[in-house]
Amino acid sequence: MCLIVDTNLASLVFGNPVQNDFRPIIDWLTSTKKIGKLVVGGQLSGELDKVNSVRRFIRGLEQAGRVRMIPNEETQDETTRISDRCESDDPHIIALARLSGARILCSLDIALHRDFTNSSLITAPRGHIYQNAGHSDLLRFHGHTRACKKSMSGN
Repeated sequence: MCLIVDTNLASLVFGNPVQNDFRPIIDWLTSTKKIGKLVVGGQLSGELDKVNSVRRFIRGLEQAGRVRMIPNEETQDETTRISDRCESDDPHIIALARLSGARILCSLDIALHRDFTNSSLITAPRGHIYQNAGHSDLLRFHGHTRACKKSMSGN
């Protein structure tokens, strides 16, 4: 399964030292079982790239084959298709989820939470929100159910 980390939590999730609430994410992404992947692409890539510690951590994940990169053009096209249906100002995050199959979002943005769990935007399965270590069961459940999509399906 794949995870998207919003910019508003990236420096906490990928910080050093890792905060206890996000230790399960780091363990999941770096596990020798290789069940978790981080999804990045489009506007989110640019946002995450601005923070040095985040950029370094993601590069390490890329080298380990733990990042699913969605091409900017695909992300932009999908963002354009769905932006008028989103409540949040982050339709690029919803586009990444639809293109990749990612169904876990780590974010503090309440409007984005509503979009990510909106069945008219994300289905089969619906999206889930990770905010603290109490949500770590999402990683176990989703880590074994479905891998990231290789290509877009009419989601």
